Amino acid sequence: MTSPDGGDIKLTPTEWHLLEVLARNPGRVVEHGRLLTEVWGPAFREQTNYLRVYMATLRRKLEPDAANPRHLLTESGRGYRFEP
Repeated sequence: MTSPDGGDIKLTPTEWHLLEVLARNPGRVVEHGRLLTEVWGPAFREQTNYLRVYMATLRRKLEPDAANPRHLLTESGRGYRFEP
């Protein structure tokens, strides 16, 4: 995978899995609980802080401007959406 500036990007297995779940649902909101269950397992269903940390990391690695993401979008109170 290549960064916006052309360099190589290294994703952890967890980052890759999170991105995979979002990419399988382009343009659709994937709710917090579903992401947490699919990536970390049902015991983590309420741990939304995990998502905030990992999404921030993915944005820093993948978005040209992490503060104004175009592809990894937050849907407040609901989940996240991937826009290709």
